[in-house]
Amino acid sequence: MATLQLNHIARETGDVRGLAAFYEEVLGFERVPAPAYSGFQVAWLRLPGSPDVALHIIERDPAVAVAVAPGAAQGVGTPAQLPRRHHLAFSVADFDGFLTGLRTRGTQLFEKSQPDGRTRQVFFFDPDGNGLEVTSSSPGDK
Repeated sequence: MATLQLNHIARETGDVRGLAAFYEEVLGFERVPAPAYSGFQVAWLRLPGSPDVALHIIERDPAVAVAVAPGAAQGVGTPAQLPRRHHLAFSVADFDGFLTGLRTRGTQLFEKSQPDGRTRQVFFFDPDGNGLEVTSSSPGDK
């Protein structure tokens, strides 16, 4: 069997600039060159420390029925109620600093630790209601 690598994750949105700015400001993604498609906008982003992880923000086609994001936009009231199967997860070395940044932005969040008590987690939503998780990157980071 061929060895696969993750190429990119796509998020569809009605606000390409706004959603791309969120991922740049909150999670540290950087904009990279993207093709100029006719008829719709895109923004391609990459994580600086993980250049193989790309996020493609794609303008939603207004003529196509929208599948609602499984997070806040679908009536999940708080990050604590986020369905566990619907989220993207990242890790960060400075977990407390990251939390401070989320709180400064006024982001609604839900914090917990994994059952072993060593890995901390925070759950929240992007502006389109997509679930996000950020964990502490090292087991001793408390």
